[in-house]
Amino acid sequence: MGDSENKNEVEKQNEPQKTEKTAKKKGGFFKSFKAEFKRIIWPDKDTVIKETTAVVVVTVVLGAIIALLDFVIKFGIDKIIQMG
Repeated sequence: MGDSENKNEVEKQNEPQKTEKTAKKKGGFFKSFKAEFKRIIWPDKDTVIKETTAVVVVTVVLGAIIALLDFVIKFGIDKIIQMG
């Protein structure tokens, strides 16, 4: 019984520390979040414009390729159906 009493006392002593640690973790999270946010290297305006242009051009080109393939496949299937 002596061991179980010691365990209960130790658990009671540890309980307030657990809640303090959780409170510190929440505050620490926001502090570390803010610190990480400050470390972000934001791109300059020219880089953003170049990358945005590249994305738009690639999107338009791929859209045109897909539309062309769709038209060719549809035309081919229509011809196959007409022949049969």
